[in-house]
Amino acid sequence: MTWWKIHILVLGASAALGVGLTYLARGLGRRLNFVDRPHREAHKRHQNATPLLGGVAIYAAWLATIVGGFIVAPLLAAGFSPDVSSLLGGLPIATPKLARIAAGGAALVALGLYDDWRPLPALAKLVGQTLVAGLIALGGIRITCFIENPPATWALTTLWIVFIINAVNFLDNMDALAGGCAAIAAFFFMVTAALRGQYFVSLMAAAVCGSAAGFLVYNRPPASVFMGDAGSHFLGYMLAVLGALTTFYSPADSPTLAPLLIPLLILAVPIFDAFAVVAIRHWEGRPLHKGDHAHISHRFQRLGLTRPRSVALILLLSVAIGAGAVTLLWLPPPGAAIVFLQAGAILVMVSLLHAGAVPAAGRPDAKAGPPAADPDRPC
Repeated sequence: MTWWKIHILVLGASAALGVGLTYLARGLGRRLNFVDRPHREAHKRHQNATPLLGGVAIYAAWLATIVGGFIVAPLLAAGFSPDVSSLLGGLPIATPKLARIAAGGAALVALGLYDDWRPLPALAKLVGQTLVAGLIALGGIRITCFIENPPATWALTTLWIVFIINAVNFLDNMDALAGGCAAIAAFFFMVTAALRGQYFVSLMAAAVCGSAAGFLVYNRPPASVFMGDAGSHFLGYMLAVLGALTTFYSPADSPTLAPLLIPLLILAVPIFDAFAVVAIRHWEGRPLHKGDHAHISHRFQRLGLTRPRSVALILLLSVAIGAGAVTLLWLPPPGAAIVFLQAGAILVMVSLLHAGAVPAAGRPDAKAGPPAADPDRPC
């Protein structure tokens, strides 16, 4: 069995677990009355009380896949190709780091779950995110970018993790949007890490991709279960960790330093949305943490697209920019410049299309927007 077959197996197993565990979480949420009620907040427009335990299912599917892989891999060693078997000895070395990553994910799922149950003040949530991110960075997961100052790399990594967590959390405003973007981003991290020969990282990314994809079976419009803050916190955290763990630049293979920016392109959509929303809220003098309809998904909707089509368009944008990002591993300077020009042009195009929709989108009580009977909602 080769590495690519193993990746397909992990994708399939995590997706199947994601489907099954999301189905169970949906039923459990209903029984426990752990639901997101319509109009609980001004910017939410879903019509029915919807279970909020999807994030727990995503984490459980990811964790079960990882633990199952560690148990099954030694038992199947005889069927692996030589290049796979030669790396199995690294499992004990990878175990402590994976355990720390899983513990950080569990802590953030717990934080998000509590916030789903009893909303936390924005500052308290930020402190919790920063504490977990700081501990993970202390545990050896670092973004270096040729920086040799440990306190600086610790601060950079902590800031990166907290920012991506909140970017994905911001993006979780329509059915299948955050989960779909996370699955696409995890897929590109998987491909990039595998091409760099970082197979433990790529398999971890495959498990994230499959778990999020399995969740989407029940989160597609109209969603019957939401991931809640528990899910957006975990997915944002894992995408940030994958971006920190993957070695993008290799002096032997990379003609430029452009691969260092691959994570920014893979995550371009949530990053762009976060900056756009913060800028709009600041411009209009509104609290940065208060939900509204200033997101790119809502602005596509205000331009006349249905919610499902708005989500589909954003997912396609994620694919277009992410696919170009992977090519930076090998492209010479002119090719890298074209990739950045293309990504920039896409984001500028989106900004121009949205320019007329920004003022109304920033008001949760705006009269324009979807009709009251719209079954979709910001999740």
